[in-house]
Amino acid sequence: MPLPISNSRHVAVADGPGSRVVAVADLAASLGVDALIRLHEEDFSGLARVGCDLVHFNLERTINRAGLRYALLPIRQAGRRRPGGAEELPVLDPTRFRTGLCVAVRQGVPVEAVPPALFRASLPAIRDADALAAALVRRYAGLFPDLAPADLVARGCAITRLRLAED
Repeated sequence: MPLPISNSRHVAVADGPGSRVVAVADLAASLGVDALIRLHEEDFSGLARVGCDLVHFNLERTINRAGLRYALLPIRQAGRRRPGGAEELPVLDPTRFRTGLCVAVRQGVPVEAVPPALFRASLPAIRDADALAAALVRRYAGLFPDLAPADLVARGCAITRLRLAED
């Protein structure tokens, strides 16, 4: 059974010392894109060292679609799931973002089956299967606290290939 996808209709954005909830579609429209990709701060910082092609990994599957323009935004505060499964939304920083066109998506790829060429286009912190496994655990353990790290990694990954715009 697939894991639940994070809330794709609403997100929280930083607003002064606090945050407010906004519709993803409204935020995307204000940034001139079709949709959003949320990146943890460490991953967002790594974008500065990536060329125009980026491979991004999600746990298990993604709703990203080829042909759509995405804004890649840093997560200021990570989301998590409360006991019972309710999701606390991540808080994004909409003042900093990169844009890119999604050129391909693959779902449910075993971590150990990711081709080495894709790691060369990934974020600097994810250059092999072990680093990908560690990144998936770091990113998703708070969303799925009932799963052990090995169980998270065993679910595989989704692979999104993007062509980043020049900023």
